[in-house]
Amino acid sequence: MTLIEFVEVPGISDKSELTIGVLADTHLPFRLKRLPTQLLTIFRDVDLILHAGDVDQMEYIRPLEAIAPLYAVRGNLHFKPNELSHGGIELPFDLHFSLLGHHIVLNHGGWPHFWALASDWLWEKLLEPSCQRSNARIARRLLRMYPEAGVIIFGHTHQPYRVWHGKTLLFNPGGVVPFDRFKPSVGRLILKPDEVLAELIPLDEEGLDAS
Repeated sequence: MTLIEFVEVPGISDKSELTIGVLADTHLPFRLKRLPTQLLTIFRDVDLILHAGDVDQMEYIRPLEAIAPLYAVRGNLHFKPNELSHGGIELPFDLHFSLLGHHIVLNHGGWPHFWALASDWLWEKLLEPSCQRSNARIARRLLRMYPEAGVIIFGHTHQPYRVWHGKTLLFNPGGVVPFDRFKPSVGRLILKPDEVLAELIPLDEEGLDAS
């Protein structure tokens, strides 16, 4: 059995309620030129910020650290002509947090090895280009990987997902970068010792400086 290492978040030990800013798929600087300033307003009162992967260069989201402690995990590879990127390969594969009695996991898409990623690529590009069921497929994989988690935060699809599977909340805040028909969005988690609330917050596309 692998010993889980929980991240120690500074400045929250005396709080009885926590607000967490959640975002994913910023794709900075390849699909966006800079961090949307509207995020600084949306997350202005949060206690920490979690980025669920696909930020290629961390310095582009560092302004969020002026608001609250910021944590991010790596995303996946991209092979587009204008985006030969690694999704933040220097970042951890996943992160675990124990907050007010809730075990929270942060992971981009749950690919434990190359062939899992390749399989998803085939599904998404060849068999299911609409991505209608991508969130559910990723959620099932993450539930198998983290059966002890109370909240699992992920990204990748740019499609919001907020579903309880038994006692576990699977939460994808959507992508900061619009993709296909999905509008840009982020999320907020409200944690209390006996309650978890998840909010989805749409972003103004006119406030996005896309490449």
